[in-house]
Amino acid sequence: MKTAKHSAINSDSKAYSQQVVGYFKGVVEIEAKEDKAEYQKVKKELVDALKAKINKISMQQRSKPLLIDTTVLGDPQERQKLKLAFRQIHVDHLRITRHLCNLESDEIIKRNLLSEKRCLIKVYMVSAFNLSTRDNGSASDPYLILECNGKTFNERDDYQLDNAEPEFNKAYAFEGVFPGTTPLKISVMDYDMVFGDDLIGVTNVDLEDRYFSIEWNGLKDKPIEYRELYHESTSISQGTLKMWVEINPMQAAPGTVRDWDIAPKPPTDLELRVCVLNCKEIPMMDVEGTVDAFCRGFFDTKEEVQETDTHFRCQDGKPDFEYRLVYQLQYPRKQYKYTLQIYDKDFFTSNELIGQFEIDLQQLMEDCTLVKAPLVLNKTYYNDVLLKKNPKLKLEFDKEDDKKVWLPMQTKKDGKIVTRGYVRVQIDLMPKSHAEKNPVGKARDSPNHSPQLPAPEGRLELSLNPLKMFNQLVGPAMRRKIMMWIISFLCCALFIAILPNLVGNLITKAITG
Repeated sequence: MKTAKHSAINSDSKAYSQQVVGYFKGVVEIEAKEDKAEYQKVKKELVDALKAKINKISMQQRSKPLLIDTTVLGDPQERQKLKLAFRQIHVDHLRITRHLCNLESDEIIKRNLLSEKRCLIKVYMVSAFNLSTRDNGSASDPYLILECNGKTFNERDDYQLDNAEPEFNKAYAFEGVFPGTTPLKISVMDYDMVFGDDLIGVTNVDLEDRYFSIEWNGLKDKPIEYRELYHESTSISQGTLKMWVEINPMQAAPGTVRDWDIAPKPPTDLELRVCVLNCKEIPMMDVEGTVDAFCRGFFDTKEEVQETDTHFRCQDGKPDFEYRLVYQLQYPRKQYKYTLQIYDKDFFTSNELIGQFEIDLQQLMEDCTLVKAPLVLNKTYYNDVLLKKNPKLKLEFDKEDDKKVWLPMQTKKDGKIVTRGYVRVQIDLMPKSHAEKNPVGKARDSPNHSPQLPAPEGRLELSLNPLKMFNQLVGPAMRRKIMMWIISFLCCALFIAILPNLVGNLITKAITG
């Protein structure tokens, strides 16, 4: 409710004014005296009966009574002590503490409203996502401003450049007196050094609603909240904040309040080795019945993108690469999906994408970080781990060596996903420390091991033999066409050469005949 001040004239013709000067919160009860007396009587009987039963059980279990003081149920620490006492007599599963709180809820709220208590308010800001952009051509540069009880935390110096899904992982502490604490105001701003910062959105957290909620206070671990951000210019959400709040007495007993450390852990350095071996069923992309194939691998096109060498003039749909791609990574990271693409190289127009495959390596990175040992994506790991997490992931492993997997190169055609060949790869992941002890070279450079990559087969070879060069440069389909053209030309030439003789013989026979 709010107090207001406005201009008016009273019955004595004297002018006065009123205006809004603040807000207050309270409890209003409207009830009949008889109903209230009956309610209090029934409630007392229920509470007394429950106390008697608990005392009886306590005497049986530990030969001493268990005294229950319902006047202290509004204190979370006292409720926790009561829960522990119930656990000692093996009745904690009956949720008696919650039942007592429900019976005494009206008295608990009154006592809390009529007694001040200084508390520590901890606000844990985890992340935000789907933030609206305030910049032209790029994502916003968000940072936080938190305000409560006259105290402000401004994180402008720690804005995050071009990030619509920022990670905050930071805790903030405020002091407050309940009742009387102001709502927590959280503003997400867009940093702009030139034209001034813009507001992305605001959310207001009513701390007193949480403090005076018996159910919320009874939770050992407070729930994570997903709060929508709003701007005064629109009713559409401007993004979502992930956070939670804890409110504890300033004089809390040692060990009863946990201080959560949500600061990001130092990233773990990893090395990913992707050996692109060979292919099968790759379609011929050039008119002469060949394909100039090369592979391209990356996590994010803005980061390090690596390519294999090119298998020029491949004629059998089986480009051979035997090429190692080596990536230096950190875990955790934003992008976990690794994309492998295969292209047809073209010198006069842009390279043509044949197909691609995207595989999520987050679980592999997490497991490698935990065990601190090398891991390989083999058939066993696929069946035991990846397939259980993602049943839709279908991979075909080599029958002779299950460390090697055939990745389908997929693309869209007529609105449907079609497979245009397969690329055989081996994927190894290891901690940076292990990689430094067992280094490998990129491509086929030394040291070349795990696995050892031989020279690729079927590559173009320079030769003084024109027929050999012709066979290498021109595909079988084009060679057949050329042979047909040559045979047709020779037939035409032979026909033209013998045509005069045929005509002459026909004329001679006609004259002499």
